[in-house]
Amino acid sequence: MDFIYANYPFGSFDIRPYNFTTVDQTFSIRRVNLIRILETYPNRTFVLLADTSNNDVMRVYPEMATLFPGRIQCILLRNTSATDPQMKFPYDTSGFRNLDNSTYMFFRTSDDLRGINFSNGGCRNPDVPQNVTFSYQEVPSLSDINTILGNSAHIRFAVPTAIATIIAFASLLLFI
Repeated sequence: MDFIYANYPFGSFDIRPYNFTTVDQTFSIRRVNLIRILETYPNRTFVLLADTSNNDVMRVYPEMATLFPGRIQCILLRNTSATDPQMKFPYDTSGFRNLDNSTYMFFRTSDDLRGINFSNGGCRNPDVPQNVTFSYQEVPSLSDINTILGNSAHIRFAVPTAIATIIAFASLLLFI
């Protein structure tokens, strides 16, 4: 706790583990916690921070901005696919379609956050390009998959072959 008190602003730590009994409850923990925090502190605004490798964040954060209008000042998402070759995960930005684009920002490095005036309601750095398609983004190509898995000839051959085998098997099941 000494580290926390020395390095973080005073406030509450409201994310605690729960004992959920169903898989659905386990996967909705972020949503449950955010709703609880937003309901507990009705006069506060929040900045939500995560990265694009968390699929539930891409759905839950825009949902919170919709469910609690004016309470989510900013959603900041680090695009891991842009900076970490081993983290090329496709992510779905369709949840952001109906949000004001001044309330969220995708960034690459912490330097992209410099100059944002959060205390005055800011959320964007105009020098950081935004390329939100409101659909799946960063879907890796086969060469990306081969790079992630390794560069051996065996793996480069095995991935496309495995995908072709799965497609052929699925097609076969349709005719049975």
